[in-house]
Amino acid sequence: MCCFIFAHSLLHFAIVPITLCIYYLIFIYKYNLFVNSCDNNHYDKTHNQTNKQTNSTHPPPDLTTMRCLSTPAQGGETLFASSVKAAQLLPTSTLQSTYGIHPDEVRVNYKLFDKYAIAPEGTHLLRAEGSKGETEEGGWDVNLKEGTSVPLVIKERNSGNKSMVGTYHVASISHLNDPLDAPPRLGFEEANRYVAEAWKPGLQEEHVYKHQWKVGDLAMWSNRLVIHTATSTKYYEGEERLHTRIRMRAREEDSPSAWKFFIEN
Repeated sequence: MCCFIFAHSLLHFAIVPITLCIYYLIFIYKYNLFVNSCDNNHYDKTHNQTNKQTNSTHPPPDLTTMRCLSTPAQGGETLFASSVKAAQLLPTSTLQSTYGIHPDEVRVNYKLFDKYAIAPEGTHLLRAEGSKGETEEGGWDVNLKEGTSVPLVIKERNSGNKSMVGTYHVASISHLNDPLDAPPRLGFEEANRYVAEAWKPGLQEEHVYKHQWKVGDLAMWSNRLVIHTATSTKYYEGEERLHTRIRMRAREEDSPSAWKFFIEN
């Protein structure tokens, strides 16, 4: 039996009739809300990634749906965690004393690297080099050249909740008040350690929901409220895991807003 799974900020999952899924997809098609698409902890962000899509769109997609077409007998699960819970569990004092910048004041700079190694936790990189924006002629692809900068801690526009957003293509960290062309406060290594420590409490096993897919399942989640990843491919090597993914394009005015600016106003 196929089902529709809706994930929201408290990571409760509601099962609703498949007919509702159909109406939802018709709505997306009618209003042209598609963002092109086809793993490691992330929200579906602006870059098109291989393990996490790419598509240099800004702002990051707001909602994502994923439908299972085929799944291995074992493995291939998707793990979901609440970004709201992660924000509640932020080790703020430790981060500020260690790195000199409060989580609410962090702007994470992302870049689509040419080669990189992802940490086992899936939240950050261990090493990286090059850029997918570089061309064979030594120039740049204008769509990927500058990467993306997003606040780490945000106000989710619909619920008003304090939440976090992030993916593992971390290049550096800046202060929210710094000009976009200013040197970053934390370089690659420190920035990736910062992001790892920020997410760690919220990604403990007791805060994670593991979904075992069945063919026909359709999951929908907010990228402002939920972070997700897939289990390692080594558990189902040689077997097929195939999903279709639709990401809902967000309007420019719906870009993630820094929590700091919200509470100051």
